[in-house]
Amino acid sequence: MLLYQFQKGTNPRRVMIYLAEKGLDVPRYELDYANGEHRSAQYLDINPSGRAPALVTDTGVAITDSAAIIEYMEECHPERPMIGTDPVSRARVRSLERLGSDLVARGQLWLWNQTGAFPAKESAPAKETADRLYGYVSELLDVLETEIGESEFLAGANPTIADFTAFPIFQTARERFNLPFGENHRRLDAWYKRFRLRPSADY
Repeated sequence: MLLYQFQKGTNPRRVMIYLAEKGLDVPRYELDYANGEHRSAQYLDINPSGRAPALVTDTGVAITDSAAIIEYMEECHPERPMIGTDPVSRARVRSLERLGSDLVARGQLWLWNQTGAFPAKESAPAKETADRLYGYVSELLDVLETEIGESEFLAGANPTIADFTAFPIFQTARERFNLPFGENHRRLDAWYKRFRLRPSADY
């Protein structure tokens, strides 16, 4: 088994945080994004999208989506479930995880226009576009702010895949680009700061 990752990438961090929280030791390979290794013919044979992460299983099957990698690992290691423990809790966790996935997608579109650091994704970033996109980001932040209530984690008292999905886009914006993200949402801001103290969140 081998996990291809990019340590500072938002989607790879979703898997990396999950593995750390789950206590799973998986061999890793750090892709050299700066020199375009993720676009090399060798890697494209593994993941045609040219993105991290990708997990190659012991049988040689490549799983090329962060959510699918986590679900695969949960099925292989059902102890200490992080996807919920009964039908109701699993439904809640998955609902919040999907909100988190949408937040990542919208947040990345915003970053492409806000930072100018992704010319391959957005060749003509525009502040007007970024401002409009952040309105769509805020819609989801508002929902998550309500959903978390006064809980320690997004889905309740324990960390789940919902946290591991949403946290990295906050971290990417705040630490990689020094941009405010969710700081006007009191509960989410407190959640982020608590989760950032966890060893799994080391950047």
